[in-house]
Amino acid sequence: MLVLKAELMGIYKSNDFTDKNTNVTTIGKTKLQLLSKQVMKNGSTKITLLDVSIPSIKVNLDIATINRTIYG
Repeated sequence: MLVLKAELMGIYKSNDFTDKNTNVTTIGKTKLQLLSKQVMKNGSTKITLLDVSIPSIKVNLDIATINRTIYG
């Protein structure tokens, strides 16, 4: 089981994409921007910003969780 502890920095929808060959448009996905802190072996801290796609059904996230630590 993977446990991710991160701070939710923002929620955005990526741009729609149109394939130039088939002219088919793919709707952009909703993404979470997560700030993750990882302690390295030498004691320093590495900060990473992760963009994670979520299903459109899960978009009903409470905006009050922005800038708070979430677990997933």
